[in-house]
Amino acid sequence: MELPDSSKKLKALFPEPDQGLKVSRAAQFAADSYLEPTPGWVLGGGQNANLTMRLRKIVWRQLRKPFVVPWLDGLKIYLYPGNETSRAIFVTGVYDPNELSLLARVLKLGMTFVDAGANMGLYTLFAAKNVGESGKVLAIEPSQREVGIIRRNLELNQLSNVVVAPVALSDRAAELELLVAPIEKSGHNTLGAFGFDTPLDHRERVQAARLDDLVREQKLERVDVMKMDIEGGEEAALRGAAETIRSHHPVLFLELSHRSLQHQNSSAARLLELMAHYGYRVHGYEASTGLPSSEPRPCSEENVIAVFGDKRLW
Repeated sequence: MELPDSSKKLKALFPEPDQGLKVSRAAQFAADSYLEPTPGWVLGGGQNANLTMRLRKIVWRQLRKPFVVPWLDGLKIYLYPGNETSRAIFVTGVYDPNELSLLARVLKLGMTFVDAGANMGLYTLFAAKNVGESGKVLAIEPSQREVGIIRRNLELNQLSNVVVAPVALSDRAAELELLVAPIEKSGHNTLGAFGFDTPLDHRERVQAARLDDLVREQKLERVDVMKMDIEGGEEAALRGAAETIRSHHPVLFLELSHRSLQHQNSSAARLLELMAHYGYRVHGYEASTGLPSSEPRPCSEENVIAVFGDKRLW
């Protein structure tokens, strides 16, 4: 099918979002999503790899309204024009391939998954499908805008094993200020200061809670896996999860970003020390394969996996 050559033609193709549409017409231009480890993958990378992707970028720039595309494991998701995560999925079909590939191996039916910093809810959706109806997902996200996106995606997929907690994680219950980035950079929302040159969209007063308290409130009998990507708030959140970590020893998927951590009086080194204190070994991803490292190793600034004691997952 030929790509339209003007925004006028595109406007005719893409009507207002319709809950009755299983998949939007815009999806005909989107890349097929797939899941496999990808060496050196970074958000925004590889979008000029070939002519097809470059043409998709042209189409992407013309889109103005959210639309639905098929995603992994039979899921469907809304993509949001301008958003960098949505663009990666539309243009390349790939998002966090190394982390999600490993997560697919770790998650089992009946498990409980905690998504701290759920953002658009992609990890939440993926985990909900993988743990099945007998499992549970706790999606934690303080931004009102992103909570709305998560709920919309959950409704689209008719998932009933997810609880959304519209709070921030910290080491105490408190009311805090959240800096909310434009939707283009929604993954940069933070309780500190932006770690990158990110413009401010608005500020929100949000309620912060300890994970230990949320686990009790939700009567979670097990916590098997947790992903935490909260733009510098990881140390405080992990201190507020001490009881959960010591009782359940969940596998932890963490972001170690010193540039974000320093704005909340922390650092990658402090986070690694805390993981060691909890009895965890920290692994990175091999640059040559995209697979997790076979042995623990020091990490400075990257996505990592933390595993308790001598547990072997791969």
